[in-house]
Amino acid sequence: MERKLEAAILTVLQEMGTPVHRSKLVKLIYLAENMFYEHFGRTITGLGYMWDDYGPNAVSNAIVKEAQKLVQRDFVCMKTGTSIYGTENYLYSLGPEKTNIERLTESLEPLERYVLIDTVKRYRDYNVTKIVAASKGTIPFKKARQYQVLQMEQSSEYVSLVQILQRDTGVMAAVAEGTKAGADAEGINLAEFKQKYGL
Repeated sequence: MERKLEAAILTVLQEMGTPVHRSKLVKLIYLAENMFYEHFGRTITGLGYMWDDYGPNAVSNAIVKEAQKLVQRDFVCMKTGTSIYGTENYLYSLGPEKTNIERLTESLEPLERYVLIDTVKRYRDYNVTKIVAASKGTIPFKKARQYQVLQMEQSSEYVSLVQILQRDTGVMAAVAEGTKAGADAEGINLAEFKQKYGL
């Protein structure tokens, strides 16, 4: 679990390319994990999440603790600043050892990496307030009570699609190579894709 978590943190920071607020880092990983769970019935890192006033947070603050370990190993830099409200801000970016992160991120499966990168692309321009709101809008957070562990759910509409796609070696090879795969793979549109796979 620890290797996947450090790989997820480094992948998010690498894809962002700019310093990331601590809360945004946590929410990006949560949103990717929730999306992955909806599709595949498990999280990327194996972490559990709980209801928090500021939106979903990893149980025992695991993401922040792992980021701190990466700071100590020079894979991540952390800058502390002050917000306009006088509270401390923590910003993370890749550190001096960033040229050596490939070996730390290789524990991610291609689909795990793809979902993390896709999540960053989707929420890249969200400020902290917007990404907290997005994370609070997820079904597991809405269903939970205050300080309760969130119960993620696999979406039944994705179960058969995922099984079909995992059996399709062409799509899986494209994902493994980091190329675009999905509804417009092989140059077909969504309607053709659905017809091809009986969806």
